[in-house]
Amino acid sequence: MLIGFSGEQAEVKGYVDLRTTFSDEQAAKMIVIRYMVVNAPSSYNVLLGRSSLNKLGEMVSTVHLNLKFPTEGKVITVRVDQEVARKCFKNSLRTRRSTYSITKALASTREEE
Repeated sequence: MLIGFSGEQAEVKGYVDLRTTFSDEQAAKMIVIRYMVVNAPSSYNVLLGRSSLNKLGEMVSTVHLNLKFPTEGKVITVRVDQEVARKCFKNSLRTRRSTYSITKALASTREEE
């Protein structure tokens, strides 16, 4: 069972090891990452854990929405489209609100019975 920050739970469906490539326009680095598969509402498609980020030798800037890591003689920068990131974040807030509203409505209906 995977438990989120606010106590929500998601059943772990399994694990898969995949070769994952991180690149910019000029260079790339491939590492094998073990992904945990869950069915859970999220604004993210994938979350990278510390062990994967450490394999890359990365530096993350959440403010600038980018990731930098060294490869043979060069530093690769992977950037995120900030507008897309904002839309995903707003959508995740809507999903959480509607889930909370449905859960609250079900709880109040059960109390009335």
